[in-house]
Amino acid sequence: MSGFREFAEEALAPSKVPGKPEALAGVRVLEVATRIFGPATADYLGQFGAEVIKVELPYRGDLMRYVAPEGFFWKEISPAFLSLNRNKLHAGLDLHPPEGKELFLRLASVSDVVVENLRAGTMDEWGVGYLQLRERNPRIVYAANSGFGQWGPYSAGRASYDATAQAVSGFSAITGFPDHPPMKAGFWVGDYTAALLSATSILAALAARRTTGEGQMIDLSQAEAMIRTLDWTWPYAGVAGKDRARAGNVDPSFPPSGIYRCRDGFVAVSVRDE
Repeated sequence: MSGFREFAEEALAPSKVPGKPEALAGVRVLEVATRIFGPATADYLGQFGAEVIKVELPYRGDLMRYVAPEGFFWKEISPAFLSLNRNKLHAGLDLHPPEGKELFLRLASVSDVVVENLRAGTMDEWGVGYLQLRERNPRIVYAANSGFGQWGPYSAGRASYDATAQAVSGFSAITGFPDHPPMKAGFWVGDYTAALLSATSILAALAARRTTGEGQMIDLSQAEAMIRTLDWTWPYAGVAGKDRARAGNVDPSFPPSGIYRCRDGFVAVSVRDE
């Protein structure tokens, strides 16, 4: 390990970041998404060097522009919107008239990835879904992000938000203290977690395309993505026949592990053994 610290300091210096090669340089992504789940997926890809073209629908655009806890800032844009939409080219396009559909289809024919998070089946109803895009571009990778997948009893007509995914997955049920109701996390964990899994799936599809020459459709359920994060919660329910209880700031599988009050503040302690 001799010299590793010096190597890391030199190779990973912030000043070196702009000159580093970008893993997804040359990959073009079309984003038709709003709020967090879809935009965060495309944002991850943009951070790896992909060219992201964000298509916003007319009249209101991305609704995240107007979500702000303490008012608006630069050009009346929410800070939450800014953090989700870096590294993107922005375009307004109405996908309903024939001219708008044709323009989008032409863009898709020279793109690698489409990311959308509209309600299940919406893009297909508009004539710009995966089946239509595949006719123009068989190599397209199409990520359909939704709350409950593109088919099944929960998919049709249902919107999904972060709180919905936290609740349906069981995340909220195990969060909080035993003598209090279920709680949601203090940030949009349901959106960002699902977006990360969607971006990872897109990378896998792009890698597979190198071998097969063909794209594919990715059906990413936000609720299912959250279930993936719940470690032993669901296996325990299946084996023990009962739900995992809320444990507050204590990890019941790894004691002592938690956040504890002290005289002058709090301390986080996690001890595996002596």
